Amino acid sequence: MMSPYLVGLLFGDGTSNFGKKNKAYAVWIDQHERNSKIAEKAKSEFENIGLNVHYYTYLNKVRAMVYSKSIFHEFNEIRKEPVKYFKSLGKKKKFEFISGFFDAEGIVTDRLVLYNGNKKLLEAIKVFLELSIEVTGHVYRYGKIHGLQIYRRSDIKKFILKTNSIKIKNSVRSSQLRNVGEC
Repeated sequence: MMSPYLVGLLFGDGTSNFGKKNKAYAVWIDQHERNSKIAEKAKSEFENIGLNVHYYTYLNKVRAMVYSKSIFHEFNEIRKEPVKYFKSLGKKKKFEFISGFFDAEGIVTDRLVLYNGNKKLLEAIKVFLELSIEVTGHVYRYGKIHGLQIYRRSDIKKFILKTNSIKIKNSVRSSQLRNVGEC
């Protein structure tokens, strides 16, 4: 069974494929080499559930891939109803999911933004953040996708302190934002 962090990461950037020729069930994530720590975390998460990970670099990307029929099916079932999966998690596990999801889909600037095509999932995360840590977010349309934006510095600080996102932790801006003002 995959951790909520891994599910969030895969939901954002993961791929699954059944090879008809070799009858192999594959699940993987690709990250740009500048995000290699995220790919390393995916590798570690796969290994923690006893999987043999094929980890390699090609062009300017890093891939962590596993061959597993059970992970393939688990991932594809969760992809069908990600809001149901997210709502089924406890508070701590929801923050783990958000951390992985942010590593896949998040952007750190003077604000935090999660981009994804699933508006209902972004809205469920928004409601959870409002109720659990009083973080105000705004869901909006951006072309064919949607964004969940957190822009108040006090809310950004709360989000940073509650999540364990590698992307946020490695961002220079997040350290600047974390140290701005009092909450």
